[in-house]
Formats: sequence, C-alpha cells, structure tokens
Amino acid sequence: MSQASHHGGATGVAAPPIAAAPSATAPPITPPATTPARPIPAKPSPASSAQAAKARSTPQRLRLLSLSVVVVGVVVALLGALTFSYLAFSLSRAQADTAQLIRVQKIQSNLLTADATATNAFLVGGLEPPAQREVYDQALSGISLLIVEAAEAQPADAAALAALNQQVTSYAATIEQARANNRQGLPVGAQYLRNASAELRSTALPILDNLVSANAGRATDQMDVRAGYLLPAISLLALAGVIIGQVWLARRFRRRINVGMLVSAVLLLVITAGGFIAVQQLSSSLSSISNGSYAAVNAAADARIDANNAKSNESLTLIARGSGQAFEDAWKSSADSVTSNLGRLSERPELTTQWQAYTDVHNEIRELDDDGRWDRAVAKATGSGRESSNTVFNTFDQNLASYLDEQSQNASSSLANEQPAMVVGAILVLLGGLAAALLGRWGVAARLKEYR
Repeated sequence: MSQASHHGGATGVAAPPIAAAPSATAPPITPPATTPARPIPAKPSPASSAQAAKARSTPQRLRLLSLSVVVVGVVVALLGALTFSYLAFSLSRAQADTAQLIRVQKIQSNLLTADATATNAFLVGGLEPPAQREVYDQALSGISLLIVEAAEAQPADAAALAALNQQVTSYAATIEQARANNRQGLPVGAQYLRNASAELRSTALPILDNLVSANAGRATDQMDVRAGYLLPAISLLALAGVIIGQVWLARRFRRRINVGMLVSAVLLLVITAGGFIAVQQLSSSLSSISNGSYAAVNAAADARIDANNAKSNESLTLIARGSGQAFEDAWKSSADSVTSNLGRLSERPELTTQWQAYTDVHNEIRELDDDGRWDRAVAKATGSGRESSNTVFNTFDQNLASYLDEQSQNASSSLANEQPAMVVGAILVLLGGLAAALLGRWGVAARLKEYR
C-alpha cells in the first residue's frame, strides 16, 4: 500500500483547502457624498423692515380714510336733513300753537263780552234791548264753535275745553233764570245775575287762564331754535377731519392737492357756514316775530279781555246800588291792566285815546251814582248816544278787535313764511353731505390705485 493511500486511509476524510491569506494593503474607503451648503440669507436692516411695513399699511390707511370720509359725509347729510326738517316742523307747530292761543283768547274775550252785555242789559229792566240780546247770543254761539275747533286742533286741551263747555252751559242757564225773574220785576233776578258772573270768574276764567298759559308756553318752546346749532358744530368737526386727511395725503404722496378731498372740504365748509347763517337768521326772524306781532297779539288780547271784564263790573256796580265797592275795585284793577297792555301797542296810540275816553265816561257814571243820581248813572251806562258808555266802549272794543285780528294774521303768516326755507335747507344739506362723501372717496381712491 502506498504512503498516500495509507495517509488517506488513516483519516478517512480529505482535508479542506486552505484559504489564501489577505493582502497586507487594504483597499481605499470611499467617503459619503456631501450636498453643497445653502447660502445664509442676510438679515434685513431695521430701515428696510420699516419701509416694507409702511408700504403694506398705506393701502389699509387709505381704505380707512375712504371709509371715514364717506361716514362723516353721510352723517352730516342725514343730520342736516333732520335738523332743518325738525326746524320746519317746529315752525309748523308754533303756528298751530299760536292759532290755538288766539282761539282760547277769543273764547275768553267773547265770554266776558257776553257777560258785559248781559249785565248792562239787565240794568234796563223788563225786556232787554234786542240789539244787546243779539250781541249776547252771537257771543255764546261763537264760544261754542271755538270750543269745538280748539278741541279738534289741540287734543291736549280737550279735557279742559270739555270742562269749560260745561261751565259755559251752566253760566248761560243761570243768566236765563236771572232774565226770567228780571222780566217779572223780581229782585231775585239780580242775585241770579251776580251768581252767574261770580261763577264765571271763579270756574270758567281760571280754566281759560290755564289754557292761555299752556298754549303760550307751547308756542314759545317751538320757537326755540338752539337745537339747530348742532348741525354747524358737527359739520365743523367733519371739516376738521377731512382737512387732517388731506394733509396726510399731501405728506404721504408729496402732492399738495387732492381734488376730491379738496372739494369735499369746500362742501363741508359751505354746509358749516350756511347752516350757522341759516339758523342765526331764523333765530333773528323768530325773535322779531316774538317781540312784534306775537307780542302784540298777547297784549291786545289781554287788553280786550280786561276791558270787557271792566265793562261788566261797571254794570254790576250799578246793579248793587250802593254796595258795589268790590265791583268798582275790580273795575280799577282791570282798567290798570288795560292801560298797561295798551302801552305796549305803541303803533296804535289811538287805542289808548279811545280807552281814556271810555274811562272818562265811567268816572262820570261813578260821580252820578255816588251823588245819588242812580237813574242818570244807569242812563249814561245803558244809553246809545254818542257820549254813552256803551257807544264809547264799543268804538274802542271794535277797533281793538280789528287790530287783534290783524296782528294774529301777521304772526301766523310770518311763521308760515319761514317754513319753505327750512325745507329747502334740508334738501341742500342732504345733497351737499352726500356729495362730500362721494367726492372724498373718489379723491382717496385715486391714490389707492397707485398700489394696484
């Protein structure tokens, strides 16, 4: 057996091949791929940041300015329209309240005219003169119509006028009782007459006094135009705002004039000045009316009321036959009031002269009565001659009534004449304010376009 076979036989397994040893030099290691470095942006300077913020905020400010101009223009337009409409309405109410005041004063004077006529006719005895009866009936008929008109014209007076109507009805009934007894020659008739006159002065006249005061107060309040100065005050503030906006635009865009804003400012200036002048002129006109025809109406009405009250007390003094000092004192009080009110009517001095003529006749009547010549005093008081109390007084009363009607018409027409100007003012300010809003917005929009 050969050696090789012996060796292989000894182990029984062939030996595995031996791997070759690694080389002493290692292959090179490839480094990982690297991305190029990004450039670091430079940090913006504070100046450039401010410029960018300013550029972004300018359109916003322009839009805000545009909105502000529109708002102030619309506010001025609406406020102006409302202000002048309110003034026109106030003038209308003042006219209505003045007319109501005149109605109430006519009721008062007619009521005292009726009483003066009734008491004077009572002195005649028996059947009263038909002419005086007619005057009395016309006065009461006029009172009834005026009460109805006044209640319809001013609902606030309706309750007082209803109470007044009841008192007038009661007065008329008592007067009829006095007449019935007087026709029969019964002395109780004089007591009925005194009771009727006393009831008239204690119940009906106080109601009328309150109505006169209430309507005079309403008319005076409606002629107060101080609220009208709110418009020029607000429009002046709006004008200041538009000027500030115009200055900002000039500095920001380096342009002195923005046509839209300039015209808007001019319109607001016109509204401010025009509104102030209009309210000032209206205040002056109303002051002239208040101190002129309106004051004349009140003075003439008071004079006529007191004059008829005095005439009634003249007859009541004679009816009392020696015990009528209280009525004579009432006559003097009324006469003093008439003289005072006539002194305020300087343009009609003849009324003072005519009243003095009646006063002289009354003094003659008092002298006759105080001397015991009562019949002659009554004849002087009830006669129809040129020198009688009735004739002289009626001349004064008719002229005063005519003057009162004239001044009433003047006061009413003067108030009515002021109303159209207020309506025109409301329309003009409305249009002017809206135009200021639109033109201001147009002016700002022209600058805003530069950013689009």
